[in-house]
Amino acid sequence: MVHTAFTFIVVAEDGTGHQHHTRQRAGSVDDLLRRAVGGWLEPIRVGAANLAAWCDEDGPAQGRRPNSVAGLLVARLGGARLPLVGPIAVTGRGDGTVRSLTADQVDAVLAALAHCR
Repeated sequence: MVHTAFTFIVVAEDGTGHQHHTRQRAGSVDDLLRRAVGGWLEPIRVGAANLAAWCDEDGPAQGRRPNSVAGLLVARLGGARLPLVGPIAVTGRGDGTVRSLTADQVDAVLAALAHCR
């Protein structure tokens, strides 16, 4: 079985913390991200061409908690200021494909996140 490292950042549902994940995976990236956000993936548009953000598409219907930090982070990454709920995941993106975050991308997302609290 071949394992591949995949790095992403998850902003906690209440926005008070974040987790920087580097996980070995053998399954799909979608499965990994669904577990991180707690449901089916919904893309969140960000302006940074090399980044992607994800939330649980059923979060609002399930009464997930508002995540104002996630909304601010998406705005700092060039997206619209959205009323997001639940945890969000940030990944890399390239050629229309979800990719692992590079070390530079991790630093950039963490720097943007520091301004959101």
